[in-house]
Amino acid sequence: MNKQFAGFALLIVASLILAACGAGGGTQTLLEQIEARGTMIVSTDPNYEPQSFLDPNGQRAANTKCADDQLTAGEMVGFDVDVAVAIAERLGVEACFVTPDWDIITAGNWGDRWDISVGSMTITTARQQILDFVTPYYFTPAQFAAAAASGITSVEDLNGQAVCVGTATTYEDWLNSVDLGLPAESLFMQPPSDVTVVTLPTDQECAQSIAAGRTEFSVYLTSGTVVDSNIANGLPVVKVGGPAFSENLAAAIDKGHSLDTASFVAAVDAAVNAMHTDGTLSQLSIQWFGVDLTQDPTQ
Repeated sequence: MNKQFAGFALLIVASLILAACGAGGGTQTLLEQIEARGTMIVSTDPNYEPQSFLDPNGQRAANTKCADDQLTAGEMVGFDVDVAVAIAERLGVEACFVTPDWDIITAGNWGDRWDISVGSMTITTARQQILDFVTPYYFTPAQFAAAAASGITSVEDLNGQAVCVGTATTYEDWLNSVDLGLPAESLFMQPPSDVTVVTLPTDQECAQSIAAGRTEFSVYLTSGTVVDSNIANGLPVVKVGGPAFSENLAAAIDKGHSLDTASFVAAVDAAVNAMHTDGTLSQLSIQWFGVDLTQDPTQ
């Protein structure tokens, strides 16, 4: 009897373990976890106007499912923020935001701390080794800018200059002659010669440092949308030359996540494609940039 009881007990334990796995244990996917949680945790930049930035007049969304250490859509604004919210809505969940440093995001191996990056990340060969990218949601030109008082007005003037960029950005890699894996038709010029690359946590800080009187550099390289925003906000900077290259920007998901991400990647890709088709992305681009940047300029 004791042996029979012990065997029966083991059978019950095994059944409970299998039931737990089927209910979202070891076989749960990332998409299922997100749907059960009711939130999609998005990493993005809090200082990247007009793509993503903290709303000085924002208020935390009422009845939010976001954790206390996460920001809600009521506290952040920008093109990337709106795109992330639209993706989350199509998945039937709420977008919640976290703001790790950019170099941590691009390094992959996020430790399951957030689900997705919707932060204007360029698809590069190196990043594709550690991150899964979906269909690009927009395309931007990389643009040089300089302090208006510097006298730097042409691409030739950039040779020998100190150039500020964000850490772990395509701008830093391009200036250091790293092969980004971009199509040849997306590259419009060669990097200037003999430049000294100065890195700050985000490239928006380059313009802000120039405006604050920092003198070790007068030039920075960032998205053309950021330069346009800097000028519109009254920062004393001017564009230098035309676009350096075109960036194909997409949402990214960590390949190192502990759960299966395939269905989540597919769902996000479907959402982005639907937003291209129904005009949502074009409308958001015109709203934030004054122009539709959602069409591939190389096509």
